[in-house]
Amino acid sequence: MQATIAELGHAPGKSMRASEDVQALHINERGLFGDREYMWVETEPHTQVLHKPGQINQPGRFLSQREDPVLTGIIPTLVDEGLTLRWQGQDELLFPRVVDTADTRKPVSVWGWSGEAVDQGDDAAAWGREYIGRPVRLVGLSDVKPRFVEGDPELGRVGFADSYPVSVGSIYSFQKINDHLVSRGRSPLPNDRARANIILDGISVDNPEAFPEDFIETITIAHNGLTVVLRRWKACGRCPIPDTNQLTGERKPYFRSGLGKLGRSGTHTNTERFGTDVGLFYTQNFLIELPKRMPRAALVPILRGAEVEVTYSDNTNWIAAGKVTN
Repeated sequence: MQATIAELGHAPGKSMRASEDVQALHINERGLFGDREYMWVETEPHTQVLHKPGQINQPGRFLSQREDPVLTGIIPTLVDEGLTLRWQGQDELLFPRVVDTADTRKPVSVWGWSGEAVDQGDDAAAWGREYIGRPVRLVGLSDVKPRFVEGDPELGRVGFADSYPVSVGSIYSFQKINDHLVSRGRSPLPNDRARANIILDGISVDNPEAFPEDFIETITIAHNGLTVVLRRWKACGRCPIPDTNQLTGERKPYFRSGLGKLGRSGTHTNTERFGTDVGLFYTQNFLIELPKRMPRAALVPILRGAEVEVTYSDNTNWIAAGKVTN
């Protein structure tokens, strides 16, 4: 069956402002090109105030809108020379990409992953301190010390996303959330709350209460004789970021409250792999399966408005709280 790529999302910097009006994403030998390629990390122990009050973030740990909604004001843009940064309403500054060497790499962590990333220098750190308000460093992905999904090279590379390289949602599901909010007298929310990479249209399931992306098994993208398969892997448990206005940093708990009211609270079916914690699920995380012979310089585009082949599963990968599986 076919579906239409209705919208695309791309974020050069983890938890910073996402790119606007994205017309294409690209997949290369490293995975999703340029997505979450940079991030801010702590340089001193930081005691959290907003996300998990009292928990101490150690040096090298990533910054997130969960604790620092101020990151929504930082607008990153990838350029050939490196990264430009702009604070909303001000001029952008170029920070040239630092060469990846043993001397420029530093220890960093993203949730359960610990590895190395390339420190982008004192000028970038000073810029970040000015706008974030405490000592931080900007780091970029290392090609010498890449990050792999779940630490397994067989599952492919991932940037500084929380865990997985591609997140997928649907127009249908987001409309259901907004319909619920409007029915409660609230204003509809923009699609940037999802921070998803791909938003599909033209997909549906028999159950009108379901979110159809939960049942997608694969998405196939073909270009110039190369075929890339995106494979559903893990339902995305939602933190406070979708409750955060991506232009102002203001946070109101309407999005996640809506998910709860729509019955989106549950646990993963594969508890051995993903644990038994209860989450609020919206969008799905996908792996990237590259062609066996992916040329080094090849780029496979994912185009806004394009038709893609989609296969479905009879089952989703999470179960609503209170339900029992046979």
